[in-house]
Amino acid sequence: MNREIITGHARKLRFLRKQHDKKQLEIAHFMEMSQQAYSDLENGKTAFSDETIEKIAQFFHISPADFERPLESVYVGNNGYNNSPHHNNNRTIDEHFLQSYKDLLEQNRKLFENLIEEKEARIKLLEKLLNNNQ
Repeated sequence: MNREIITGHARKLRFLRKQHDKKQLEIAHFMEMSQQAYSDLENGKTAFSDETIEKIAQFFHISPADFERPLESVYVGNNGYNNSPHHNNNRTIDEHFLQSYKDLLEQNRKLFENLIEEKEARIKLLEKLLNNNQ
C-alpha cells in the first residue's frame, strides 16, 4: 500500500478516535487486536487491510467508502456535524453541501415567484392605465 495512503488512513483514524473521545484500547478490543497493533495503525507503521477498514467503519458507524475518502473532504470539524453514533446529524461535507444547495434553490424559487407576482401586478396596472387613457 502506498505510504501516502497509509499516512492518510492513520491521520483519519486518529481524528475519528479523538473526535469520539475514545481510547485506543477500546477500539483495539472491538477490532480484536492488541493496543500496540492498533497504535501501529494510528501511527502509520502498519498498512490498513480491507478487513481493518471494514471494522473501523463499523466502530465509527460510517461507510468504508467514507473512511477511504481524504479526511479534508469527508468530515466537518466544528460545524456541529460529525459521524458520531451518538448524534443524529451524521453528515459528510457532501451531504452538508447538498442541503445548503437545496436551501439556496428554495430561496431562489421563492424570490423568483415574488418577482413574477410583481411583474404581473405591474402589467395589470399598466393595462388599467392604458384603458383609462382611451
